[in-house]
Amino acid sequence: MDRAVLDAYGWTDIQPRCEFLLDYEEEEDEKNGGGRRRKKPWRYRWPDDIRDEVLARLLKLNAERAAEERRTGAAAAGKARSKRTRSGKKTAGDSGPSLLGPNP
Repeated sequence: MDRAVLDAYGWTDIQPRCEFLLDYEEEEDEKNGGGRRRKKPWRYRWPDDIRDEVLARLLKLNAERAAEERRTGAAAAGKARSKRTRSGKKTAGDSGPSLLGPNP
C-alpha cells in the first residue's frame, strides 16, 4: 500500500521499507535534574530518513497548493460558500442545496 500511495504522488524514487524500531521518549527527571530515556514498544515503521523525506515533500506540496489557491482565488471562494455562525448554523444569506427541495 505504501508503494501505491507514493506512486500516486509520483514519488517513485522513494523506496519504502519498514523495520522494527524501538522508539524512545524523553522524560524529565525532577529529582536528578536530567533527562532519561524510557523504552516504548517496538514499531514496524519506516526508518526516520524515509519518514522525514515523505513529510518534507508533503509539506512542500501543501505549501504549493495553498499558494495556487491564493493565486486563483479558490481559497476565497471556498470561504464565501461556507459561511456559518459560531454555533455552526448557516447564515441567512447562505442557501445551499436541500434534500427536501427548494427552501421557502
